[in-house]
Amino acid sequence: MSRYGLALAVETVLLLAAGFGIAGWRRRRTGLRPAVAELLLLALGTGGSAALTLLVPPSFVNHPATVPETVLGYDLDAPRTLARLLGAWRPDLLFVPLALIAVTAYLLGVRRLRRRGDHWPPGRVAAWLAGWAIVVAVTSSGLGVYAPGTFSLHMVTHMALNMFAPVLLVLGGPVTLALRALPARGDVPGAREWVVALLHAPVTRFFAHPAVAAILFTGSFYVLYFSDLFGQAMLYHWAHQLMKLHFLVTGYLFAWVAVGADRTPRPLPHLARLGMLFAVMPFHAFFGVLLMSKQTLIAATYYHYLALPWAGDLRADQRLGGGIAWASGEIPMVVLVVALLVQWARDDERKARRADRHGEGDFDAYNAMLAELAARRN
Repeated sequence: MSRYGLALAVETVLLLAAGFGIAGWRRRRTGLRPAVAELLLLALGTGGSAALTLLVPPSFVNHPATVPETVLGYDLDAPRTLARLLGAWRPDLLFVPLALIAVTAYLLGVRRLRRRGDHWPPGRVAAWLAGWAIVVAVTSSGLGVYAPGTFSLHMVTHMALNMFAPVLLVLGGPVTLALRALPARGDVPGAREWVVALLHAPVTRFFAHPAVAAILFTGSFYVLYFSDLFGQAMLYHWAHQLMKLHFLVTGYLFAWVAVGADRTPRPLPHLARLGMLFAVMPFHAFFGVLLMSKQTLIAATYYHYLALPWAGDLRADQRLGGGIAWASGEIPMVVLVVALLVQWARDDERKARRADRHGEGDFDAYNAMLAELAARRN
């Protein structure tokens, strides 16, 4: 038995003896000496716990952890292949539960509407499910597992969380669904009242301002990747998770203001939203160009520390990541523009129908007035 195992066995015996002794003393109440003896055993057991912190466990000696295992929590020695990117799933403990809660709540709301006889567009359901499917795929599949290993794969997950998934999620209209499905309370505010209060809260109005949403959406790229922030965040799991959550939230906020099916606290006319999209597009494209032309390596300490044998040329991989950012960012922008134009056409169509109904009412009233005048003359 190793010294670590011997110390662990002695500590366990001392703590068990102290525990049973204290329990027996409390039942018998036989005096102070047994209590002092039990407290002494407890102190010795606690000292053994402190001694274990100074000894190296045998597993660390016989099977030392690699650098990826120390930084990421798992090994990345196996080279990336298409089969591993698609099949090496490792469920993300943040985004998988979040997706399950969001999808379950959404489907329950749709079921409540349909049981009540109300209609909810199937296209919105499909958009919501597809958006969360993208989130789960890029964080829990082999793509999410290998993304911390190279900059190019990281940029794929970044674009998916910041551009592709949010466009689909905002087209699902979750806030409108919540307002229609949640019951209205009387005297005591319920969930529906909380949603309404949150929509009109000052913090929501601030972040839903078009300028704020656009700055957070585009400015995050430059601040994160052209400073030391990205390299520092990749060294810690909690910071990496927070970064991915930031991608998703800022992307959702921008897409909500631009083309969201839900009404924002600061509604914009369609022409202003179209101008907002065209104003943001050059900044995003310029970001990809800067990445492709950047000579210094981003997060050099982190990637050199990993030293993955299959990573290849890190600068070439960074240029590839810039190309991915430039190319994949244009596709969601086109989708946003198309979605906005479709919404614009549908709104104009609804306004035209309302105007026609109003015109028919005026025409009927005019005919009724003429008929009344004719009856008076007769």
